[in-house]
Parts: sequence; C-alpha cells; structure tokens
Amino acid sequence: MKQIDIVCHKGANAVAPENTYAAAQRCIEWGMDYVEIDVRTSQDGVLYLLHDPTLERTTNGTGYLHERSSTYLDQLDA
Repeated sequence: MKQIDIVCHKGANAVAPENTYAAAQRCIEWGMDYVEIDVRTSQDGVLYLLHDPTLERTTNGTGYLHERSSTYLDQLDA
C-alpha cells in the first residue's frame, strides 16, 4: 500500500494567521507530514511569507508585494 503524505496548506490558517510560525506549529502538533508555506520577494530582495501576490486580503497595505520595499512592508499589520 502506498503511503499518503498530508500537507497543511498555508499552515493551519483556520486557527492561526496563514503562513505564520503559529500556523505551521499547529500543523506539526496535529502530526502533518509537511507544511506548505508561500514565500515572496520584496522589491529590494527581502523574503516574506504571503500567499497572495497582493497585500490587501491579509494586511493593511495595498499593491503587489514585489513592488513594495521592505521598509514599507515591515510597517504593515498582517
């Protein structure tokens, strides 16, 4: 019999903010095999964990993450 691996998409985003350490930790506590996290790059090359290409749904920012500087992004509430 083949083994089925279970992946938590964006972490446990129903119980913690998606793509956060808290969401990933919950998946590990639940015994998931993998946690899928989305990584995006800012205009100046800094890595951020964010599922959407735009900022509006999960932050108080606007626009595309890749068009924003890390200085701008670091000020947002996610």
